[in-house]
Amino acid sequence: MSDTSSDLAWVVCQFDAMTAHQVHSLLRLRQQIFIIEQQCIFPEIDGLDPVCTHLLALDAKSNGKDVLAAARIVAPGIDPDHTEQGDRPAIGRVVTSERLRGQGVGRELMERAIALCDQQFVSKPIYLNAQLYLREFYQSLGFIQFGDEYIEDDIPHICMERPA
Repeated sequence: MSDTSSDLAWVVCQFDAMTAHQVHSLLRLRQQIFIIEQQCIFPEIDGLDPVCTHLLALDAKSNGKDVLAAARIVAPGIDPDHTEQGDRPAIGRVVTSERLRGQGVGRELMERAIALCDQQFVSKPIYLNAQLYLREFYQSLGFIQFGDEYIEDDIPHICMERPA
């Protein structure tokens, strides 16, 4: 049986509100995708999680213990490594479990993250530090590339903004 969006419980929370099991599951998911799958050794645990808002898609069948998709909202001015973010909120660490891919969960995750930014940061454009191969996906959600392609952690990236 394949997972669908109806098998997910969507939660918006601060890091301190997550259970220990959810934190472990979130970090394990991000490690699996960003480090192992993408073969990229980088400091995934970067110190920002405790000061960000998190959007989680929890596996309803696990009673909300297992994180299957997630994104974090980074408020303006707290990420010293992305000064190009400026005074815009950013959506980052967007990740979807491999078993959910191709089912529209990534699009739903981003639509929910955009709505969350629009709610928390009224009339502000949204910043995105995107992996280059996802440019068309993010463009389909209203993001526009600015600046040149660059390499971050050995992966081509671009800066994108979604106008307010």
